[in-house]
Amino acid sequence: MPFRPLRRRELPQRTLKVVDALGLAVATVIGARAAIDAQVTPVAVLILAVLTGVTGEVVRDVLCGEFPPLLLREEAYATAALAGAAAYLGLHWAGASDTLAISVSAGLVFALRMAAVFRDLHLPHLRRVPG
Repeated sequence: MPFRPLRRRELPQRTLKVVDALGLAVATVIGARAAIDAQVTPVAVLILAVLTGVTGEVVRDVLCGEFPPLLLREEAYATAALAGAAAYLGLHWAGASDTLAISVSAGLVFALRMAAVFRDLHLPHLRRVPG
């Protein structure tokens, strides 16, 4: 019986992008909540939440051998995490319930990421001014 190599199927890219956006949303909210629980400054909450969300993506890209990592592409990734972290922080300060703060901020991250992926939204390019 001859050896037949395993068939390689293309991964469902659309599904992977949706799951990736969910992972970013969840990790960002977890980072924001942990930072608030640690009683750090608001700026530190934002930084830690974004780093928590983005680190998962970098690890995934390294393990999957993707280059350049998604973080270095022109898509709005860290910006979505920052918006979600800011929403969580603002809702927490306003006294909103944890359920509401988590739902709104995670939903915001997810929606922004999906808009960036499926509507081909990008951050503006920075250009050097001569002189």
